[in-house]
Amino acid sequence: MLVLGCDPGVTGALSLIGNGRLLECEDLPMCSNGLTDGKVTRWLDVDAMAKIVKDWSARHDFARESVVVAIERPIAMPSLPSTTTASSFDTFGALRAVLGMLAGPVTPVTPRDWKSFYGLGTNKNDSRAKAAALYPSAPVKQAKHHNRAEAILIAHWHMRAMS
Repeated sequence: MLVLGCDPGVTGALSLIGNGRLLECEDLPMCSNGLTDGKVTRWLDVDAMAKIVKDWSARHDFARESVVVAIERPIAMPSLPSTTTASSFDTFGALRAVLGMLAGPVTPVTPRDWKSFYGLGTNKNDSRAKAAALYPSAPVKQAKHHNRAEAILIAHWHMRAMS
């Protein structure tokens, strides 16, 4: 079984694990949304995202494997600007569509559910440390790679939750 884990967002990431190994991990491809006067000027590049998934599918033979997807569900936060919330939900929906069509069934997971599994809080460095402990080859060495770590942990959580 292969498990795709996704931490959505403008700085999100996607990972693929299988057979106890981290197989792939990439930052989400983003592109301009054509706006220049707002705070949110970028969104998910769905064409580039589809290409990544198709490449991974060919490389890891999705046609012969059982593939499932876990995506962190965004939570509306009253303290955040409405544009940020809208952007988060837009990315989540686009990812659900692309990954559901090209990879497999999608399971949304709340941050509370997967983070409590590992005993994690809001410290992003803890997520990086946990991902590196589980998968020493994980590309999470720099602080800016916390979304990669979270994508890996979401995939690992889903793999464990299904067993």
